[in-house]
Amino acid sequence: MFQVTPYLFFSGRCEEALDFYTRCFGGVTLTKQYFKDAPQTVEGADPNWIMHAEFEAFGMKLMLSDGMMVQELGGNNIALSVVLRDLDQQAKLFDHLSQGGHVMMPLADTFWGARFGKVEDQFGVRWMLHCDLVR
Repeated sequence: MFQVTPYLFFSGRCEEALDFYTRCFGGVTLTKQYFKDAPQTVEGADPNWIMHAEFEAFGMKLMLSDGMMVQELGGNNIALSVVLRDLDQQAKLFDHLSQGGHVMMPLADTFWGARFGKVEDQFGVRWMLHCDLVR
């Protein structure tokens, strides 16, 4: 058995992203380490950037970092799927994630018996929110 944990990079905006996700999901930062706290200097890294952080909310875990240098983060070929059990919670989370981002597909009832929507947040991370309508 194994677990896959998404690792997201923010090129200088990791602190901001952590604060944003904490507000959106109501989660907690489990650990946060800055490059300046490393036992040795990391070449090419801004000392005030986050080297590694871990975030957790309702069973979801993310790892985050600023990475090594400012760069345009392209090739976003991944979306994070969040399965919820409460329509009100889904709508609230969708609204939070869309602040400063853009809605790719508004929340709507689907042919497969769920309410579903997609949003790209202000950091370019794509989220798919799924909530079954019938149980």
